Amino acid sequence: MKNLIGFCILCSAVLVWGGESIAIAKNVKGTVQVKRDGTYLNVVKGSDLQAGDILQTSDNSAVGLTFNDGSVLSIGAKSMMELNKYLFKPSSNEYDFDVTLKKGTAAFESGKIGKLAPQKVAFRVPQGSIGIRGTKFLVDVEE
Repeated sequence: MKNLIGFCILCSAVLVWGGESIAIAKNVKGTVQVKRDGTYLNVVKGSDLQAGDILQTSDNSAVGLTFNDGSVLSIGAKSMMELNKYLFKPSSNEYDFDVTLKKGTAAFESGKIGKLAPQKVAFRVPQGSIGIRGTKFLVDVEE
């Protein structure tokens, strides 16, 4: 019976977090949620994220993400970020990294996509975008 319950929990997790993973939550502090297909889910350490997800952090909360290409993104308290597009297929020379920080703070360090195809990296903010050329940066979007 314990094995059946464990299997059911595992199946539920796959259904909720199913889809192609583009990043993993490495560190989570406080309350962090992801909006996916109109549903809000709590993000915990080890949660997989997908293209199209919208991350939201509450007061005194933060999340650190590592993307499949090694890019690192930290999102601070009271922030909202949309993971617009992500594609990392070096075998077929296909790359795309596109995120939008709608409000709050974020720190970013580009990974392999930033080195192999810097023109395919877009970090958007409400008043424009930030060009990525293998750099690290911190950005704060005020409401």
